[in-house]
Amino acid sequence: MAAEPCNAGSLDSVPGKAWNEAFGWRYDTSQNPDPQQRDSENLKNRQTAYTQLVTQTPPWPDWFQPPIAILPVGTVFNMAMSKGQKDDQLGGFGTFDRIDSVSEAREYLAVLKAWKPDIDRVNRYRVTEVLPVHVGPIGPQVDPDACALLPGRFSQFEMLVARDQRVHYVQLVGSYPIAQD
Repeated sequence: MAAEPCNAGSLDSVPGKAWNEAFGWRYDTSQNPDPQQRDSENLKNRQTAYTQLVTQTPPWPDWFQPPIAILPVGTVFNMAMSKGQKDDQLGGFGTFDRIDSVSEAREYLAVLKAWKPDIDRVNRYRVTEVLPVHVGPIGPQVDPDACALLPGRFSQFEMLVARDQRVHYVQLVGSYPIAQD
């Protein structure tokens, strides 16, 4: 028997209901004195916010504007890596938190399966040249492949250098496998 499609873009989906429970209250902002109209406007606000999350996949919570910061030489950080991803093929985001399992990478780093389908290790890098970044909290994501809300939680930074230049700013200092829960 085939599994039901996820329809992750709907507030009635599994991830939509989880998002509404965790974050929907933030969008109940209507001041309409008529309770029916207020409920309708609030539902529209929640649906709009959820749709933006699903379609735009912003890396930060919508209430947060990441500042530009500089990671000084010597800063050490972690990065979840997929099977077949070479150590010198850095993604755009790193974390200052320890990652112990694939479920932590998915849930707390909000890494969609489409972005890194088979995470198998964490690489640890040291900054070797001053690195400009955006830094802040990880916002939630909706993973349509897993039909799940990934709430985010850990710290993150986004490298503000071109993909092909990232390797020139860091040095690999270690790697460790993570639990495949």
